[in-house]
Amino acid sequence: MQTISLKSNSPDDAIPLLRSAIDREKRIITESLRIAKEKIGRLSKVLGVDIDKLMKGDIEHTESNELRLIELEGEIELMKHLESELKELESVEICK
Repeated sequence: MQTISLKSNSPDDAIPLLRSAIDREKRIITESLRIAKEKIGRLSKVLGVDIDKLMKGDIEHTESNELRLIELEGEIELMKHLESELKELESVEICK
């Protein structure tokens, strides 16, 4: 783990602001993840596809399902990105 230094004229004021900002961002990401997971569940159910098979390329894209599969794949990628961001934020430690 690497250390990042920040300078402030009033660290006693800045530290709570930083903690609050990180907590707020975690809540936003968590809510976005919840929405993405719901959408993934809904789309995969409607399409009747297995997510693992889809991401391996084992699901045939047809004219009738192409747009929905692309939407589902996009939501899965978004979910992975959000999970990565949340994991990174959860590893942040503010030291004084």
